[in-house]
Amino acid sequence: MSDFGDVEFFDNLEELSSSGGTPLAPDGEHNAKIIATDKYKSKAGNYTLKVTFQLDGGKYKDHNEWYNLWAINEDNKRISTEIFTRLTKAVGFKKYPESHSDFVGKKLILKTEQIEDQFEGDNGLVNTKKTKIRLYLPEADADMSPPKEAVPPF
Repeated sequence: MSDFGDVEFFDNLEELSSSGGTPLAPDGEHNAKIIATDKYKSKAGNYTLKVTFQLDGGKYKDHNEWYNLWAINEDNKRISTEIFTRLTKAVGFKKYPESHSDFVGKKLILKTEQIEDQFEGDNGLVNTKKTKIRLYLPEADADMSPPKEAVPPF
């Protein structure tokens, strides 16, 4: 007997967006908590750090962000490191901790925006929306203007 015999499988990925699942966070500021981190080797052979954020206590779909801190391309590495440094400061670290798992449980405010996205599905191009982080703010400073070093480059 199959482990998944009683689990519905969606042949058409477009059905997923209308399935009534957890919605994406609307544009704006959201309480966030880092609930998982994973350092792994990407398909390109570089190590990558994946960070999962829970938004507004789980009210919205969790958001994953990938930081290419060990990229071979120096420009990609620099941009990713700058953004990750902003995250590190927003959760209260003065320098990088010893382990990526030290980020788990840390809280902050994320300013997010929904953006249009596309990907190649089984039946062609699929249009969707995804969450983009525009700003990392320390939890206590949510009502204050952010320092310049906390604003990602656009």
